[in-house]
Amino acid sequence: MANATLVALRLEGVLQSWGDHAKWDIRDSGDFPSKSGVVGLLACAMGLERGDPAITALSDRITMAVRADRPGTRMLDFHTVQGRPRLHTAEGMRTQDKSTIVSNRWYLQDASFLVLIETDESLRSRICAALKRPKWPIYLGRKSCVPSRPVLEGITTDYQDLMDGLRRYPVEGSATELPYECEILQETDAVYDRTDLLLPGERAFALRKVCRGVITREVRNVSDQA
Repeated sequence: MANATLVALRLEGVLQSWGDHAKWDIRDSGDFPSKSGVVGLLACAMGLERGDPAITALSDRITMAVRADRPGTRMLDFHTVQGRPRLHTAEGMRTQDKSTIVSNRWYLQDASFLVLIETDESLRSRICAALKRPKWPIYLGRKSCVPSRPVLEGITTDYQDLMDGLRRYPVEGSATELPYECEILQETDAVYDRTDLLLPGERAFALRKVCRGVITREVRNVSDQA
């Protein structure tokens, strides 16, 4: 069987934030980059306006997997926001006046993720061209989260499929346990629902099933060598 052709991305930065249930004054971050976030990154590079149907088509045409080479540490940032007009709270209620409210925003600090994308040849070429010369600045979930290295690592045909790529693609760092999330469901892995599948329209999402597991790798101790 021929190997898959995969686009490899490296999402690495001082801060990242991939909202799972971000709402009004509570802004969380998932443990893995969301599909909507990765699609948004690609859409920025391509110069697609928010609400463009091409963004939903982009989401539908890619299958992705993520591996956490460095999961990072969670960091809470304290914000204050003034309402003009009155703001919504996490409960969906409007504030009584235009007074300042607190907004708690979570980030992943010093994380590094491998993202592998499988798609058709035409879109693959467009993705790579856009990431080499993005039309708009790209970011890691939020506009304040700037990548610390080029996002595009390249195209690889070294692996049979997404899972094989997750298991064998070179690792950044020395971690021996590598959590992963993949759209190709595995019988041995736990299956989760993520609300990050783009639907037509602005800020509309559906559930996406993913499997999660951990890859264990052996790291040679050079001090044991003669």
